[in-house]
Amino acid sequence: MSDVMTKNIKLFLLGLIQQGVQNFVISPGSRSTPVVLLLAEIAQNRSDINLYIDVDERSASFFGVGLAKDLHQPIALICTSGTAATEYSSAVAEAKLSNLPLIVITTDRPMELTNIGAPQAIDQVNLYGANPKYFTQLQVQDEASSVPEFISYETQRAVILANKTPMAPVQINIPLRKPLMPDFATADPDFQAIEELLSKEMIDFSWLDKFKNKKVLIIAGPTNTTIGQQLINLSTDKKWPLVSDVLSNTRGSIGLDNFDLATKLLDEDSLTDYRPELIFKFGGTLVSANISNWLKNVSSQTTIVNCGANDLADHTLSSNKVLLQEPTDIVSGLFKSKVTGSTIYFEKMQRLDQAVEQIKDNYFANDFSEMALPRIIGVQSSPSANFFLSNSMPVRDFENFFVAKSGQTIYCNRGANGIDGVVSSALGTAKGHQENYLLIGDLALFHDMNGLMMAKRYRIPMTIVVVNNNGGGIFSFLPQAAAKDYFEMLFGTPQDLDIEKVASLYDFEYFDGSNKVDFETALKNDSGQKIIEVKSDRQRNLDDHKRFEKTLQKELTDFVRNNR
Repeated sequence: MSDVMTKNIKLFLLGLIQQGVQNFVISPGSRSTPVVLLLAEIAQNRSDINLYIDVDERSASFFGVGLAKDLHQPIALICTSGTAATEYSSAVAEAKLSNLPLIVITTDRPMELTNIGAPQAIDQVNLYGANPKYFTQLQVQDEASSVPEFISYETQRAVILANKTPMAPVQINIPLRKPLMPDFATADPDFQAIEELLSKEMIDFSWLDKFKNKKVLIIAGPTNTTIGQQLINLSTDKKWPLVSDVLSNTRGSIGLDNFDLATKLLDEDSLTDYRPELIFKFGGTLVSANISNWLKNVSSQTTIVNCGANDLADHTLSSNKVLLQEPTDIVSGLFKSKVTGSTIYFEKMQRLDQAVEQIKDNYFANDFSEMALPRIIGVQSSPSANFFLSNSMPVRDFENFFVAKSGQTIYCNRGANGIDGVVSSALGTAKGHQENYLLIGDLALFHDMNGLMMAKRYRIPMTIVVVNNNGGGIFSFLPQAAAKDYFEMLFGTPQDLDIEKVASLYDFEYFDGSNKVDFETALKNDSGQKIIEVKSDRQRNLDDHKRFEKTLQKELTDFVRNNR
């Protein structure tokens, strides 16, 4: 039995590796013993296989999310049976909504130990509901002659499906009965690789002819592909303005970084001249709710949406045409079209963006606040820097106030928009890079302090800026803030974290950056792993945002009126 199990698990692991799985995040446990031992043996003899050990399954799964975002490769998670497997649930949901190919490998109790009160036995079949694209179960201890061939084929098929647009997680469940020790003396099995052949459909863009010299707009939303530079080139070539979501990685070039603020603060009459006649929207749901709301008001125009998915994932309900081909193929087809846009419209959109930027420059020249942090970080960071943003306020402030440099990469878990696993995901994206920043609030840090262990274990360079306003800052911007008798208890939720002690626990160097000089000095410090705490106040931050928006609205309205 040990010999059969060993051969079949080797076939399983070879199948994963054949289809491009090179990075494995392991949360050790008893039931996964034969899988991880044989994987460790393979990794010892192959320099292209990387193993990461994280005893906290939730942290491990979000670390895998970060690796998938950065490497654009399928990432495998391996855990033992029981509740350990349930800890992957949040990351699997994020991977589904962010189109990330996580290969979730759950080892399990055998059939005879299920549903009879055996310890550490739960129902792991389709454990993550509809979030995985595919579920399969492999009986690696079955001695039937057809089993090895099935394991090899089914494993490769699961990875191919995870990688196929729309990319998504898959679950592979492996029931195992004792004894669990593999036979290391077993010879390597013969392995037959599957080669996937894809035929590309031709895309007909003849209908574009009627939009020659018209107002055509590209909107680049969050994406886990490398399409950003192609969209920049397309915008330049066609004279189609490019609205750049902060997570589109198209900023720092020709992209329009300030359209969120423009659509929020300008009335419909002021925006009339900026309405396009055709929109190409790439990527996922925008960070900007204001642009999304604006899209609803231009729904009479033709809107083309490509979300890298097989359905119309557009919560604005403004789309009336969808292209399902690969985004890179769509861009290539658009390049081949001879249709170009209105130069007047292109330049008008550029001037609007530049006007907002100039107003911001003037406003923040002598300001230090939560809003100013992204601008200061941007000035001091290099063009090769990686950024990870926590949800709630950090990603919104980066959307509105960060000035990117070409070549920088910005990540955030914007599939399910949760604050769990932020630290772990950030470290996953940072592995292999030298300059990494995480902007996070105290609550999100509290949710994933365990993730800091991966930085300590693998010596991952990371500057963590913690905005400590002792609670959930975004709720001060929401209607709940009016319920003053219950607000602090239910929404503010102060935790009274001592950030300096957190830093000490994980061997990070600590800095208090609560004023501009100290913050800039801390950023310049060459410590490879540091936490910079910026003490803030939730009500003051709300007031700061309101004051800035009032100033911007007045000056921007005057600009639009004078440039019609």
